[in-house]
Amino acid sequence: MNQELEKWNRLIKRQDELYHQCAKKAGLADAQFWVLYALCETNQALCQNTFCENWCYSKQTVNTAVANLEKMGLVYLTFAEGSRKQKDLRLTVQGEQFCDIHIRSLQNIEEKVLESFTAAERDSFFRFLEGLLCTLEQELSQTPDAKA
Repeated sequence: MNQELEKWNRLIKRQDELYHQCAKKAGLADAQFWVLYALCETNQALCQNTFCENWCYSKQTVNTAVANLEKMGLVYLTFAEGSRKQKDLRLTVQGEQFCDIHIRSLQNIEEKVLESFTAAERDSFFRFLEGLLCTLEQELSQTPDAKA
């Protein structure tokens, strides 16, 4: 079992490293990369709070990432319709161009990789991974000193 745990953790780290290298090549910190990735994925305005919840980032980390992306001229913030608190994040024209080169090209590669597997294989993989993560979250939530 220890060898399986080691293999699982090494594979997760390998995946993390692949995406870290993509961020680095684009001149971005990881959180900046994932904010842009999510913006490209949704192809519309993105609520910062929703991003934090869905992508498991703290508000402070996202605020810092967004501030830096604004300084780079890649994103801008607007108030969400009907709200004086909630801010939506959008790509600038420069951000769209940047994402075409650094993010959407990666997303195209990811799609190609996924398409190399059958629909049944993809479904099985995602069901297994989701089950594994849900079980891990559940177990960690019941362990006082290892809360997730």
